[in-house]
Amino acid sequence: MTSNEPEPVWILGLMHSGTTILWRAFRKDTRFLCFDEPMSGLDVLPGQNSRSSYGEFVHIFKRDPKKFWGTYAPLHILEELDSSFSEQQKVYIRFLLNQAHRVVIDETHLHLHLGSLREIAPKSHVLHLSRRASAFATSHLMPSWSRETTWPRRIVRRLRSAYNKRVFWTRHDFLPGLRRDAVIGCHPDSKFGLMLSGAGYDAKAIMAAPTVVRLLAYWHYHYHYLEREGPRYFGARFTSVRYEDFAADPAGTMRRLYDWIDFPPPEKVDYSEVHPPKPPFREGDRRWHEAARIAGFTEQEIETLL
Repeated sequence: MTSNEPEPVWILGLMHSGTTILWRAFRKDTRFLCFDEPMSGLDVLPGQNSRSSYGEFVHIFKRDPKKFWGTYAPLHILEELDSSFSEQQKVYIRFLLNQAHRVVIDETHLHLHLGSLREIAPKSHVLHLSRRASAFATSHLMPSWSRETTWPRRIVRRLRSAYNKRVFWTRHDFLPGLRRDAVIGCHPDSKFGLMLSGAGYDAKAIMAAPTVVRLLAYWHYHYHYLEREGPRYFGARFTSVRYEDFAADPAGTMRRLYDWIDFPPPEKVDYSEVHPPKPPFREGDRRWHEAARIAGFTEQEIETLL
């Protein structure tokens, strides 16, 4: 080990858990080099993405496009359910980490790759960002859309929203775009179904249930994996943050995180763009409890995590 060994901060959370918002909070500190989901598709380079979060990639890309594409190795959709990287993916991650001593990366597909992350960068800090399970499921079944669009599209979106509400508890399909259908599946013999069975879940009941149940099971599996394995792999370099707590006190949360990584916080940072999360669909509805029980939640977890 040398003093120049990378000490990255990994923000790991499922999609729609607030990882990008927390990542942007670190990005305000120019002492960090921040990469937004590098294991996802970056095919728009050297262009910018819709979230304007690819500036760091664009800068590296323009220095040597051939080298970047020769190194670039994203995860394919089902590889997020693996526990290890390919050799080329390891090269790609090391390439990014070597761009600066202090790097912050947010990722929504690496929950199960903790051992490989430790192998690549033993001095990593891993932050598990989670959101209420019911809010997570709601975000996938009733997504928010930008208001900056044409009136015809607004009308279509209102009709879609009305339909999504009507079938929320009974639909068996996934909304397009997020590709959760390929990852979660609908059969107990699918890759994720077999993982559920191996971990003691009732995969047959879960996979036969509506989508809301499968989303809750997906959340539950990944939440407990990180909470169990994170401390085992990283000890005190692992911590957990609820997005709801971060949104309620972003400045206080960031101070605690800077203490955790043993790094002085910047002065006078504005976190006013961090807003409270939207509540889940029909909060308090007993159907949430019924779905959570099928998904593997205990009664205590229904009260504390749902």
